[in-house]
Amino acid sequence: RKCFKMKSLIVYSSATGNTRKLEEVFANEIEDAELLSIQDVKVSMLKNFDMLYLGYWVDKGDLDAASAKLAEHVQNAKIVLFGTLGAADNSEYYTMVKRRIETHFQDAKLYGHFLCQGKVQESVIARYRQMIKEHPDDVHMQEQLKNYEKGRTHPDETDLQKARDFVRFIT
Repeated sequence: RKCFKMKSLIVYSSATGNTRKLEEVFANEIEDAELLSIQDVKVSMLKNFDMLYLGYWVDKGDLDAASAKLAEHVQNAKIVLFGTLGAADNSEYYTMVKRRIETHFQDAKLYGHFLCQGKVQESVIARYRQMIKEHPDDVHMQEQLKNYEKGRTHPDETDLQKARDFVRFIT
C-alpha cells in the first residue's frame, strides 16, 4: 500500500523575529516541508502544496499587511495558522483576534490556529512611555506598557513548547 505524503509549505511574515521563532518550531516538526519568507512566495506556488502553514504577526488586532495580501489568494486550501502578538495571553482578546484573522480564510479549510505573545518593537515601548508622561492617569496605557515590558522575552521556551505540542497534535 502506498502512503499519501502531504506536500506542505510553511510561509511566515516576521517583523521582529517573533514569528520566525515559531516558524522554526514548525519547520523542525513537519517532515519535508518547504519553507519560505512571505516576501519570497508567489501566488502561483500555492497550488503545488497540499497544506499551507501561514505564520503571521498581529498588527492592530489583525493580520499584518503581507499576510493579508497572501490571504486574498488562499481559497479552498488546507491551512494552519500561527502567529504572534504583543498582548499577553488573554483568552478573551486572543479569541477575538483569532476570529478576526480567520475571517480572511473563510474559503479555506482551517486545521488549526496557534497564537502566542511576542515582544513588541522598542519604539512601541518608547511611544507608550511618552504617552504615559502626557497622560499619567491612563490606567489602560500603564497596563499596556507593563505588558509590553514583560513581553520582551517572548516567545519564550514555554511558548515554543506549546507551539511544538500544537504542531504534533495537528499533524
